[in-house]
Amino acid sequence: MKDLFTVFKFEFIGLLKKKAFIVSTILICFALVVGMFIPTIRDTFFSSSAEDDIVIDESFEGSDKTYGYIDMNNNIANIEDLKQNFVIGELEEVSSVDELEEKVNSEEFEAGYIILEPTKYNYIVKNNEMLDSSNVVFEDALTKAYQIQGFGEIGIDHTEVEDLINPNIESETKVLGKDSVNNYLYTYILVFGLYFMIIFYGQLTATSVASEKSNRTMEVLITSTKSRNLIFGKVLGGALAGIIQFGLIILVGKISYDINATAWNNNLDFIFDIPSEVLLSFSAFGILGYLFYLFIYGALGALVSKTEDVSASATPITLLFIGVFFISIMGMQNTESILLEVASFVPVSSFMAMFVRISMGSVSNLEVIISLAILLFSTVLIGYVGAMIYRMGTLMYGNPIKFKDAIKLLRNK
Repeated sequence: MKDLFTVFKFEFIGLLKKKAFIVSTILICFALVVGMFIPTIRDTFFSSSAEDDIVIDESFEGSDKTYGYIDMNNNIANIEDLKQNFVIGELEEVSSVDELEEKVNSEEFEAGYIILEPTKYNYIVKNNEMLDSSNVVFEDALTKAYQIQGFGEIGIDHTEVEDLINPNIESETKVLGKDSVNNYLYTYILVFGLYFMIIFYGQLTATSVASEKSNRTMEVLITSTKSRNLIFGKVLGGALAGIIQFGLIILVGKISYDINATAWNNNLDFIFDIPSEVLLSFSAFGILGYLFYLFIYGALGALVSKTEDVSASATPITLLFIGVFFISIMGMQNTESILLEVASFVPVSSFMAMFVRISMGSVSNLEVIISLAILLFSTVLIGYVGAMIYRMGTLMYGNPIKFKDAIKLLRNK
């Protein structure tokens, strides 16, 4: 146990002192602080008056833009009905088609409309842009004017009919289980954070082991203590450093938001107000899944003789892990899917899949306990297998050995 703690302490302190660790942590925390303070800075130095707000609002509605039109046969009885419902700008009448085309071509008008019949028109535009929707808005205005005119001719008040056709429906939602909509964003952030940690620290662990093997340090270490102490110490040290970094980032984000919550109008409360059961499940499943993959990456590092071979050797496991990540992300759209349910009991994916189900779906306590027990057993098992591969790797130099081949060699012993 003393040797294990010695290795753990060496790896943990070594990671905390690395420039990459320090700089990345500072940069991410700084970016979070700046992002959270933006509304406060805006309100303090760039506050606008009520009069300015009105101007901005009018500009947004497009009231400063002018469009031309010709009503060829006086099809619209009350042209004001058309103008009032054309919400993206002002409609200005011209006397001829040539005048309309000339003003559109000179960009005095944004576009032009030739009304041929109450429900038929031609659209005039200089350049037909893919995102141009002004003709759609005009169609809506023309439709509304036609309806008002038609209902008026038969003595019916259009506003009464409008209320019947498009009633103002009011509703309130009472969530008896999980609110998947509000839980989506913080679940995604936590899952993505775990993904980043495993990829980054997994590669770091594998590279560290491969480096020790390439400079023959591993041969000295393996004679000084048990291989189990070495790999468990390295993995646990790296894991704790990653957890501290991730926790510090979350803490800085939380404190920065709390300071600026009023400026944000408390719109991000749902991200930082994470239920305790969700945090507990994330901690349990996340840490075990984190250790599970770090043991694998540590073993992979022992199977290569040069650090340059680490990426190629780890590619199959990395692709598997990326697949697990996408299954979990897609499962957030449907937490009742069979694929997500199966994945929540398979050790390589349960740490993410089960967390998604706990955070956003409905899952029984028994399922959680079973999944956690399987993951715990698998993590300990892969740790011991990794230790045996680590020891075996000290005797193997040359071309990289595949993980599955290493398992076969262990079986034959």
